[in-house]
Amino acid sequence: MLTRDSLIGVLKLRGLRRAVRARLPHRLLVQAHVRALIKGRRLPPGMIAGLDDRQRSERTAMLELSHRIGPVFKAVAHDRLLVYVVGIPLGRRLLRDHGDSLQGMTVQVESIVPGGFIRAMQGDPHRQYRRSLMRAVVADDVAAQKDTLQSITDHRLHRYAATGESHGWSAAEYRAALGDIATGMLVCVVFGARPGTPVFDQLVAGFHALGPKGFEWTIGDEQRKAFAAIRSCLQVYCLAESDSSSILQRLHRAGQLDETMLGNLIYMVEMGRYDTRGLFRWLSKYAAEHPETAARIATEDQDAGSGKSSAEMFVMETLRSDQSEALIRLARQDIEFEGFSIPKDTVVRICMWESHHDKEAFPEPFRFRPERFQQPMDADRFAPFGLDQHQCPFGNMALTNGITFLTTLVRAFELTAINDGPPIRGRDLWEPAPGFSVRLNPRTETT
Repeated sequence: MLTRDSLIGVLKLRGLRRAVRARLPHRLLVQAHVRALIKGRRLPPGMIAGLDDRQRSERTAMLELSHRIGPVFKAVAHDRLLVYVVGIPLGRRLLRDHGDSLQGMTVQVESIVPGGFIRAMQGDPHRQYRRSLMRAVVADDVAAQKDTLQSITDHRLHRYAATGESHGWSAAEYRAALGDIATGMLVCVVFGARPGTPVFDQLVAGFHALGPKGFEWTIGDEQRKAFAAIRSCLQVYCLAESDSSSILQRLHRAGQLDETMLGNLIYMVEMGRYDTRGLFRWLSKYAAEHPETAARIATEDQDAGSGKSSAEMFVMETLRSDQSEALIRLARQDIEFEGFSIPKDTVVRICMWESHHDKEAFPEPFRFRPERFQQPMDADRFAPFGLDQHQCPFGNMALTNGITFLTTLVRAFELTAINDGPPIRGRDLWEPAPGFSVRLNPRTETT
């Protein structure tokens, strides 16, 4: 039986002295070590402190650490123990074996959405709502609205181009243009609202009010007011359009559009429009860096042939290179995984960006090579939208919206990057340089 003195001795050998010297949460590490030792396990190896801050300035930090000490490792940040898992097969196994003990970490919307966010639900409620949503998301929806989505994109890009010279091709103006395109696309596909109609304009204005400066993780009075306006608009206008083909209408006709589902749709669009804007920024950057590929996409028939188009491969490589970062979960009970103990309340980060930059899975992982996607890509190598039943329901929509944006952009314009520089860690994700924007010159090729 372990005595207090023997426990202290073991803990010192396990690195507790270093933790104390580093002024880390002493109680947190003691409890984690004790729980692991009682079960005859040990905590994962790794840096005790500083990894979170280091990762924000060094994008390859976690990848390098996984190569040095193994694919499961730990850190401490913000008074929490963090465990990192690198490798898609390993992440899939963790979710398969312990999915019911891992809760998705996301914005807390319970004050305005009964039941909260689907991704944070567990057990039967999660399975029920997710199943209903997946059935309502039809792959043909985006393809059927291709002309409308192209029109949204083309109109806003030309508006940006018309004022570009006088405004100095402002990065803020370009981000605003891409945000408008992303919001318009999602409002159209998810809610069935069409550009040029009052409901479309009201919904777009409502989402701008919901997150005027970016996604708001804290629900305040402004968010409650904007959410109520969007919800009212959807109930009064969109639900009255019984012949509209949209995710909203499909759920409504199936009797599955309760307050929880409606609130989730609103917040999925709210989160999705920032992710989509980020994807569009990366696509613009790579289109400017690879003008020959952009010219080929501009003249290629995207619907011809049975293989992947150049545009699709370009978007997939962008997702691999930059847009897919991590799945984050909270351990709701102690977990034993790969011989290590993951204590309750540990934040678990399944590292997708690092997995997509494994040179064994992707030769020359830091080189932008869309042609690598000419070959079939199995799910153990490439998973830009999550893993198995934890995949984003809107993943295919994001891919198709990316293709629509890219083809519309490069068919109309030749791009020149302005104020480009090294990527930075933004508030939530890695982004192109803060000052990055593009000069849009009308494309002259006609063949």
